[in-house]
Amino acid sequence: MKTFPILAVFIVWSAAAFAADQTPVKPSPKLAAMLDARDETGKPIITPEQRTYYEGLDDNLKGLLNHAADKETISRAEHLSILLSLNLSPQKLDVLLQNNCVLCHSDSANHTPDTLFVAGPSANAPAAVPMNLKEVVEDVHFRHGISCAGCHGGDPTADLGHDFVKEWPEKDRDKNRAWVVQFCARCHADPTKMHDFNPALPTDQLAKFKTSPHGHRLLDLHDDRAPSCVSCHGVHGIRPAKDPQSKVYAQRVPETCGACHASATVMAGITRADGSPMPTTQLAEYKKSVHGRALLERGDLGAPRCNTCHGNHAASPPGVAQVSKSCSICHSANASLFDGSKHKVAFDQHNWPECGKCHSNHNIAKTSDSMLSTANGGLCGDCHRQNAKDNPECIQAADYFHHTIAQLDDARKRITADSEKFAARGLDVEPISNQLNDLTDALKKSRTYVHSFSRSSFQQVAAAGEQAIGKSDELTSNARGEFKFRQYGLAVSIAAIGLLMLMIYLKLRQMER
Repeated sequence: MKTFPILAVFIVWSAAAFAADQTPVKPSPKLAAMLDARDETGKPIITPEQRTYYEGLDDNLKGLLNHAADKETISRAEHLSILLSLNLSPQKLDVLLQNNCVLCHSDSANHTPDTLFVAGPSANAPAAVPMNLKEVVEDVHFRHGISCAGCHGGDPTADLGHDFVKEWPEKDRDKNRAWVVQFCARCHADPTKMHDFNPALPTDQLAKFKTSPHGHRLLDLHDDRAPSCVSCHGVHGIRPAKDPQSKVYAQRVPETCGACHASATVMAGITRADGSPMPTTQLAEYKKSVHGRALLERGDLGAPRCNTCHGNHAASPPGVAQVSKSCSICHSANASLFDGSKHKVAFDQHNWPECGKCHSNHNIAKTSDSMLSTANGGLCGDCHRQNAKDNPECIQAADYFHHTIAQLDDARKRITADSEKFAARGLDVEPISNQLNDLTDALKKSRTYVHSFSRSSFQQVAAAGEQAIGKSDELTSNARGEFKFRQYGLAVSIAAIGLLMLMIYLKLRQMER
C-alpha cells in the first residue's frame, strides 16, 4: 500500500524534470534589448517578419544567438536585423553563428565598405559585389565547413585577431594574380585533401591550366588580364557547376567567357596563333547560332557552349586538325563519314578546318538543303567553281545530292498532307504512316550521308526513301479508290432508301383510298 504514494511522487518529479527540460530558451538580457530596440523615430529595428523568424528557431540556435550577444560579436540591433533578414535554414544559420569572422565582418559599425559583408544587392552594393553575405552562406566551401579561415587563416572561433596563412599576400593582391592559382591549388591539386570533401573532383586542374593559353599568359607572361580561378568561379560565392546560379553553370558559361572575350579593352593587343588580332565577336555570334539559341533560348543543357569545344582548365582554341574532333563529340556520324571521304584529302591539302569551312565556328546557322545548291550563292557551287574547276564530277555530285534530297522532302510533305486528309475522312492510314516513317528516316540519313561525298554511299540510303515513296503512292492511290467506292456506295444506298420510302408512301396512299 505504501508503493503507490512513492510511485506518484516519482511520476510528479519526472514530469517536473521533463517540463524543465522542455522550457524554451529565453533571450538573454542583451539579446532581449536588441530584439526590442527602436530607431530614432520609434520604429522597431527588428521587423515583425524577423521577429517571427527568430521565434521559430530551435533552442540550439537561440542559445547561439544569446552567446553571440553576450560576447558582443553581435552588439547592435541593426547587426542582428541583418542576420535575421537572411532567413537562413537552421543548418546554415548554425554554421554562420559559430563563425566570428563572418559575424564581425557583417557589422557595419566595425568595417568599411571594402571589408564589409552586405546582406544583399542594393543601390550601394550591387549583386556582383564580392562581399555579399547571402552568397557567402551558399558558397560550396562554406557549406562543407571550409569558412574564412580555410583561405585566410586564423581561428574563426577566436574573439578578435588575424593570422593570415603564409601563402596569402599581405599587399598588392590585385597585381600579379598568378598567386591565386597556386593558392587554390593548395587543396585542389592535393588528392589527399580533396578525398575528404569530394573524391569525384579531379586534382589535375593546375597541371592543365599551366598548359593552356590562359595559364601561359598569366603564369609566364604575368599578364593580369588573363583569368585565374576566381575569374570563372567567383570568390566568396562559389557554387557547384550544376547550380543554376553558378558562374560555370551551362547556361552562364557563354557570359562568363564573354566577360573577357567580348571586351575590346581586355583583349586589346592579344593575337591569335597566326598573328591576327583576337576577335571579340564570339559571344554575339554564338547567341545567334543554332547552338546558342538551343542553350540560351530553349534551355537545352546538352547544347554545346564554350567549354564543350575549348575545354575547361586547359582551354585553348582548337587547331585546324582538332576542329572535327570537337564537332564529332556530338556529330559522330557526320565526322566518321567525312573521315573516309575525298573531301578529307582536299581539306588536308588546303589546311581547311573540316567542319568550320562549311558550317563556320561560333556563328553556326541551322543547316538547310539549299546549302547543296550549285547555283551562284550556293555553298557547294561557289566552292567547287573556285577550287574544283577541272573536275566537273564535283558539281554533278552536288547536283545529284541536292536534287535527290529535294525530291524526298517534297514527297514527304505531299504524302503527309494526303495521310492527314484520308485520316480526317475515316480511312485507315496506318500503312501509309509506316511508309512515311521509312521515308522520313531515309531523308535524315541522306542528309547525313552527304558528308561521305560519295554518290554510291549516298544512293544506298536514298534508295530506301525512293522505295517508300513508291509504296506510299500505291497506298495513296488505293486509299483514293476506296474513298470513291465509299462515296459511290453511299450514293447507291441513299438512292435505294429513297426509292423504298417512295414505295411505302405510295402504298400508304393506296390503303387510305
